[in-house]
Amino acid sequence: MQNFGQNPQNNISRTSILTELSGGNAELGEAFALIINDMVVQSGITNPEAEPFDVVPDSWRALANKPDKTPEDIKTLDDTFKEEVRLLAESYLLYMARQTRNLTGKLDYAQYEAYMLKFRFGRYDIMNKPEYLSKVKVQIKNAFKKISAHGEEQGDNLIDKVDMAAFIFAISTKSKRDENNKFTGFEINGLIKPEDYAVNENNLFQAEDNLFSVKLRVAYKMLNQ
Repeated sequence: MQNFGQNPQNNISRTSILTELSGGNAELGEAFALIINDMVVQSGITNPEAEPFDVVPDSWRALANKPDKTPEDIKTLDDTFKEEVRLLAESYLLYMARQTRNLTGKLDYAQYEAYMLKFRFGRYDIMNKPEYLSKVKVQIKNAFKKISAHGEEQGDNLIDKVDMAAFIFAISTKSKRDENNKFTGFEINGLIKPEDYAVNENNLFQAEDNLFSVKLRVAYKMLNQ
């Protein structure tokens, strides 16, 4: 049978991305990308006009606010939150894959860099600012390393839906501290506020192992335990 100019390898690749990210919704992914890219004007500095992003539905928040929750309620909250995180992760990754012409559903560094340069840093005209561009590329490389390895020292140098889910989970939590301002764990509230995201992103861009690295490791374990 003739294939009328179709490339069998491309067909295999297209099947691959459809299988890998079958739960994704590209429109949701695009909406999420636009909102978080608008949250920060410079690394660590919040856009005062940015809107928060709610990862969970109203029903989850209503149950979370219920007093005297039963064990079943707590399980429902946990299961629903993880489901919403995984859906958003697949949707965001699907959008990123389409924008970078990735056909596997797993981003390599070159594709992640291309996406970030265009959609996260494109507004700054960095391609015409060599000194700024080199600094931004270092930040992007640090972010890729942390996300692809979910906060560990070594990874597979690809961002897949599991890595992205850990990232979404991590940015959907707040740090809990005691009266002495000592870190005691994470609070899951399912709401990504611009001021919180600015801090998380700034830590993501740093080379050292920091609080966001810890959040990624904890998120990965909680999603895959």
